[in-house]
Amino acid sequence: MLIREALAEDFAGLYALDQACFVPGISWSKAELAYFLKYPRNFALVAECGARQIAGFTIAGTLRREGALLGRLITLDVQPEMRRRRVGGILLEAVEERLRVAGAEVLVLEVAVDNEAAQGFYERHGFRRTGRIRGYYLGRIDALTMEKAL
Repeated sequence: MLIREALAEDFAGLYALDQACFVPGISWSKAELAYFLKYPRNFALVAECGARQIAGFTIAGTLRREGALLGRLITLDVQPEMRRRRVGGILLEAVEERLRVAGAEVLVLEVAVDNEAAQGFYERHGFRRTGRIRGYYLGRIDALTMEKAL
């Protein structure tokens, strides 16, 4: 498996994967995906297997909170048939390393309260629950906030 920077020509595949991973309203519109991919403090990584087949991707970035540089995991999407094959873990490790090099002290994320599989994945990778945001998704589904020291 190859981890590489996302390229402009990956856009259609990344969009299709996000639509496959999340229900309508939680999955992104094309405009939202384009925004997160182009935001100056963000980066996107692709896990590629075989002949340029996208197994998964992630978008992360940095932000400042109370003077500290934080990493923020914006999304981590893995093809349904590639789950439980370490694709997500390898992408997460690549994000963590890149953020450490950038000087981030903590990695934060939000996950839907009803997405127990993702919550378990993040907990297995050292994240802890830190809070709850009411109505974060679709105005009616709460999000858990989680973080991990880098």
